[in-house]
Amino acid sequence: MDVRRPHEMDVTVEHEGTCRTRFAFPKGSLREATSGTYLEYVSEFELAEGAALSPHAHASHEFYYLLDGSATMTIDGENRDVSAGDLIYIPPGAVHSIAGHEQGFRALAFAAMHPS
Repeated sequence: MDVRRPHEMDVTVEHEGTCRTRFAFPKGSLREATSGTYLEYVSEFELAEGAALSPHAHASHEFYYLLDGSATMTIDGENRDVSAGDLIYIPPGAVHSIAGHEQGFRALAFAAMHPS
């Protein structure tokens, strides 16, 4: 399972020293995997305490970025606890679900889709 955590990322100083950036994925590192895709959507979603998304899959590359709270992420049968600040990569076709812990959570979702 691919979960990226900001405190584990190297800091790059950019824009004449005015911006400190932590790249979850270095520039160009997803070029081959996402070649020919388009940004399908960007959304914010939330799950209440104890709620869960049913297992499902998409043809898209999908990313969840947790804004607050915590959850258990499941991708292709692998479980991992995630919390605010974590970025989760869900590959195309991977069966995935997410279940909120005691306080639930709020997240952003991004998807890149291959044209059909």
